[in-house]
Amino acid sequence: MNIEGVKSLMHEIHWGALASTDGKTVGVRPMGGWAWMGRELWCATGASSEKVAQIGKVPHAEYCFGSTEGEHVRISGPCTVSTDNGDKKKLYDTVPGLKKHISDPADPDYVVIRMKPDRIRYRGATDHGYKEIPLA
Repeated sequence: MNIEGVKSLMHEIHWGALASTDGKTVGVRPMGGWAWMGRELWCATGASSEKVAQIGKVPHAEYCFGSTEGEHVRISGPCTVSTDNGDKKKLYDTVPGLKKHISDPADPDYVVIRMKPDRIRYRGATDHGYKEIPLA
């Protein structure tokens, strides 16, 4: 498995789960409005969401994408929340499904979580451990 295989698996599974914390409470949420932008993983969310508040306190999170057979990938790293209209439009144009939920990419309640992965781990359905995936 390599980074291109990870991206292919993510597209096949589509929905992932994002885990974040404020240092006291942990939240795990299904996330579907995501895309790779170069070496960053971007995801759409609401500005007033709990995950945005948590990332504001602890700017590190982890995504997990898993198949029904148990094959999965875990992607973790530092995150920032972007309110930049250029970032918002870029993700909006890249992920067609966002148009069902966001009528205007300039909407102030729409923001982008930008993760710079520092670790990617893969586990096959019959594997007994994780394989570290090189980032480049």
